[in-house]
Amino acid sequence: MAEDLAAFVAAMDRCWLEQRFDDLANYLAEDVVMAAPGGGRIEGLASAVESYREFMSRSRIAHFAARDHAVTLRGDTAVVEYGWDMAWESGAESGAESAGERHEASGREVLVLARRADGWRVVWRTQLPA
Repeated sequence: MAEDLAAFVAAMDRCWLEQRFDDLANYLAEDVVMAAPGGGRIEGLASAVESYREFMSRSRIAHFAARDHAVTLRGDTAVVEYGWDMAWESGAESGAESAGERHEASGREVLVLARRADGWRVVWRTQLPA
């Protein structure tokens, strides 16, 4: 089961990386909460999907790698943690002041999944510094 949940999360990452934003509904719960490292909070599927769409509309991903998945399963709840490394260029929008600005970051993703009637869904997400 741990391998299945790690594969589930990898498939979810491919959705936003490939800009298949509508497919994120197969992974995120209607009542998902995303807690940003700086204290911001996004609630609900539509807002969560829009956050991925907005990031990708102004970014070009040069590199993304996920590693060291750890899964904790307790009944109908699972926590999936993994490290990630990403390099991207921001300012993909035409005329953006920061066009061409390169970024590199590493961190740790923490996802809480709940088993629902339609399968596993991410109900909570945050990122931690590497």
